[in-house]
Amino acid sequence: MKIDFAMLTPKATRKIRLLTFINDQGGRFNLADFATDTAESYSQAYHVLLNLRSDLVKLAPATKLTKDELVTSVSPDTYRHWLYVNSIPYQAILTTLMAPEKRAQDVCDAHNISLSTFNRRMRPMREQLAQYQLELNTNPLQITGNEALIQLLYLTLFTTTMTKLSELPVVPQDYRPLATAIRDTYTESQLYCDSPGLAQHRDILIRVALIRLAQGHRYLPLRLPLAHLTDLRALARNFQRQLGDTPKKVLTELATLDYLLTSSPYFVRALRPDSLKRLYRGLKQRVSDYDLAPGVVELTDYAEGKNWFANWLFSLCQFMLLFRVDPLLRPEITTLYRATETSSAAAAAIANSMARLYPQLVTSSDLRLVQSYLSKYTNGLNLTAAKVEILVSYDMVGVTTDVFNRLLGGVVHLQILCDQMVIDPRHRDNYLVIYGVDDLAYQYAQEHHLETFHWIKELEYGENLDRLIKTLRHHELSLFALDFQHSD
Repeated sequence: MKIDFAMLTPKATRKIRLLTFINDQGGRFNLADFATDTAESYSQAYHVLLNLRSDLVKLAPATKLTKDELVTSVSPDTYRHWLYVNSIPYQAILTTLMAPEKRAQDVCDAHNISLSTFNRRMRPMREQLAQYQLELNTNPLQITGNEALIQLLYLTLFTTTMTKLSELPVVPQDYRPLATAIRDTYTESQLYCDSPGLAQHRDILIRVALIRLAQGHRYLPLRLPLAHLTDLRALARNFQRQLGDTPKKVLTELATLDYLLTSSPYFVRALRPDSLKRLYRGLKQRVSDYDLAPGVVELTDYAEGKNWFANWLFSLCQFMLLFRVDPLLRPEITTLYRATETSSAAAAAIANSMARLYPQLVTSSDLRLVQSYLSKYTNGLNLTAAKVEILVSYDMVGVTTDVFNRLLGGVVHLQILCDQMVIDPRHRDNYLVIYGVDDLAYQYAQEHHLETFHWIKELEYGENLDRLIKTLRHHELSLFALDFQHSD
């Protein structure tokens, strides 16, 4: 889901790219080189610089930016966040959560734009929403569609734009006891390898869910009966007291929320292996000969819960069957991949096997759709046999995490990988540690004398993808079925 590109104008994108270029040069740069890299004239590049300087001065009045040097306290992430928050699409989507009674015209009045400008700026966002059967209504300004997907849209929006919890609307007073009960249930459950990034994602989703609940929105019943990892009885009693609902209605609400917070693609990466092992054991009780992917050798050890790629594929398939869409993730680099005959066969094996858990509920059209979506991910199966092990941190919030979902087929909590990984000292050159904001990754690399690659969260805007691909080629990661020769 290219949600950030649906928010930023080409003008804003060029300014981010220039700031990234300057940052890569350590603050001292040659504007002519930037113009060459972006295939623009020097005059055009200079106008981008003037616009960037105007923005940075608003954020940090002491900023000094000339045609060859930048001195500022504003980081690229801070600047990107500022651009996102001030974009019309961001403000419109935030309004749907904060003040759903408002109209599109109210947003126009607040930002001194016409309704035609609003509609033009919202067109890319509407196109993104349509992929998930979501619509943006203007009078009042509201998102309609499946409530679970709406909440995941908010989660994707706020994490991609690096929005802090303090910047979001607060939970209504009457619902704060529920917020405390939910948070306590999931922080004390021992389900996860906890981390700041995970806590941020979880708290944002909980807040969004309760704000929407207070506004009268409810989840549809899940179309498949899922196995759950959480004891929901105490939480159900809290919900029943607060909402006055029947037990059945409360459990319908909690079943979806629990799924989103645990085995969905948004949180499965942080679940402890023991939690997944328990989940798989429950499935075996339903269908004794259940196998995640019959015939796929790389996934035969799935039942132990330690094969993070198997966990990821299980979660993706389950999500696709539940909602009949590809997860709301960011596919910036799908041009690097192509589904293969092997990956399609693996996707079919996973989908058909999962369908056995839900007889009469999964149709042949469901299976065709899931195979089509999932085959983009299963082409990462060769990673299990590749010469390279890559450690990626869950705490690389925003662009990085979702890029690697697509590039590597999934991101697992770094602590799990560090605990499981055994480095062969004879072949240290075969390992590469890619890290962002998590010190654990860098410490692990130093401890084991491994090469590191610091991923700067600018994919479309800088030259970092080129640098990364060169690094991966050095490590022979072309074994991972990436088509580096593709021209798109």
